[in-house]
Amino acid sequence: MHHEDRAGVNALIRGIDRIGNGGLPAAVIMCTNRLNALDPAVRRRAADILIFDRPGDAQRHAVLDEPLKQLGFTKPQIDAVVAATGTQKDRAHGFTFSDLTQRLLPTIVLDAYPAGAVTAARAVEIASSMVPTPPFQESRS
Repeated sequence: MHHEDRAGVNALIRGIDRIGNGGLPAAVIMCTNRLNALDPAVRRRAADILIFDRPGDAQRHAVLDEPLKQLGFTKPQIDAVVAATGTQKDRAHGFTFSDLTQRLLPTIVLDAYPAGAVTAARAVEIASSMVPTPPFQESRS
């Protein structure tokens, strides 16, 4: 860690301690996709560490159901898109929440723009060809 990094971590720890010792009802919430990269002193101060996995079928369905219904998709068509966004024989990981909301849905809509219609068959094609964000691999250095 560089001097600036250590100084920043130390300032963060002092701030967390000040809040913790202040007797005020407060919470510090930090999010990272690199849990193992957090400074051990910061991790020790955590009251709880919550780990969120990639969405399963039910969670992907909950994210995609309403937007795809608004596009006129039927339940079986929505189920086909959900299946295309899960694990596949050639990959062990499905789509992330952000893959669904920030990549897949806009791509489905933009694919039909400006003159076409959004179709379920094309949505499944797009989902099947889209590569989900790969899982983060911690380096062992």
